[in-house]
Amino acid sequence: MAIEKHLSEVPAGEGMAITLRQGETLFLRNTFGSQVVDTWALSLDDPTEYLSVEHTRRMNGHLYTKAGENFWSNRRTPMLLLSEDSFPGTHDMLVACCDPWLYVHLGAKPGHANCRDNFLGALGAIGVEPPQVPNPVNLWMNVPVIGDEMDIAPPLSRPGDHVRLLAEMDVIVILSTCPMDIVPINGEDCTPRAVHYAIEAR
Repeated sequence: MAIEKHLSEVPAGEGMAITLRQGETLFLRNTFGSQVVDTWALSLDDPTEYLSVEHTRRMNGHLYTKAGENFWSNRRTPMLLLSEDSFPGTHDMLVACCDPWLYVHLGAKPGHANCRDNFLGALGAIGVEPPQVPNPVNLWMNVPVIGDEMDIAPPLSRPGDHVRLLAEMDVIVILSTCPMDIVPINGEDCTPRAVHYAIEAR
């Protein structure tokens, strides 16, 4: 069946929590090619177990997860397998999600939408209270690293780039279409856009 017939939307600048059972796959499309998606996962049975970029770097042995590798939990359990990735670049695993304090630092007005609040709001909507906000996997975020210096640069992703994330356990995946509109992480025009997803059965 054509995946296009079954796609749902994560609106621009918003968050969403999606439950995946072990063996199901989340197909996520960067529809317009320029949108960063902050991505987290929590164990469905115990939200104190979460996708940890720190543990993932250690378990995989490098900074960025590649197709065919797992994202690991803070208890060193495989949570999600990056089973497919059309993007030739790397997905950032270094930068913390945007939050209210970042927008204060950038001079925005109070109340600016942000990925931290999107994470908490998406989980609150399904009655989950996480003990903390972990560092995310920033899908399609372009963070060049040279030596010990890094930069925030416009995206290298293309319209239609996609990933497939296979659930290695029962998880809640939280997606935030990053609302950043001050620096060009979502494109030179600094405009957040929607992305689209589908859940594929095992």
